[in-house]
Amino acid sequence: MSSASFAVCQSADDTASEELKTFMAELNRLETASQSRARELAHAKAAERELSEQVAAVAFAAQKARHARLQTELKVAATQVGTEVARREAEEGRRQLGNIATQLESLNERRISLDSQKEQDQRGSRLCNPSRDFAAGETVAVSTAAVTTLPHAFVDDCKLCRSLTCVHGHTRLSNLFLVPLAQLLDKLRAQYTASLGDTHLLERAAPERRSLWWSDAFEVWLLERACGALTGDDMHALSFIASVKNGAPPSD
Repeated sequence: MSSASFAVCQSADDTASEELKTFMAELNRLETASQSRARELAHAKAAERELSEQVAAVAFAAQKARHARLQTELKVAATQVGTEVARREAEEGRRQLGNIATQLESLNERRISLDSQKEQDQRGSRLCNPSRDFAAGETVAVSTAAVTTLPHAFVDDCKLCRSLTCVHGHTRLSNLFLVPLAQLLDKLRAQYTASLGDTHLLERAAPERRSLWWSDAFEVWLLERACGALTGDDMHALSFIASVKNGAPPSD
């Protein structure tokens, strides 16, 4: 081989060697860049996962708070509904009691008018038959004695008791005036018994109306249910009317 050919071959080898070194350097640079990008991608994925977990935790806390708020609002609404129902029932009860009281007052006024007329007639008849005074006295004594047999009798209300007893003994008047009151008393008795918390108490040993009206616990319960609309005088009148309805003495 000539020296010229050797020089050409040597030059080609040097060129190829330089190109190979350049190629290897570029390959190393690209590999390093690829590894760097891979590390950046892994870091970004970890950050994204952490951010997703934080967003999910915040969303869960918000949903839990909303659920608690809705439960509170539901309880408040249920309480308001129960209070409104109790208020309406109390108003209806007061309205019925007011109607009955008005009717009884009207009857009492009519009784007073009839008693006045009867006294005038008796004054005229005494002049002709004095012996009737003794019989009338016996009638009043028997009626007063019958009134005092009521539980916790109201001695000052003997005339009213005799009037109510007269209404009670009259079928049509009793159905018109006293039966609605008796139904109301039965409803109140059932509600009070149910409020004691024993669902079987009504069937087993429900208290009688007569003894119920003398129960301090029932009086407190009814006063609370009426939201302050009933006074002590109202309870006095109710218990007295209940006594007449459930244990009325014989009429005059």
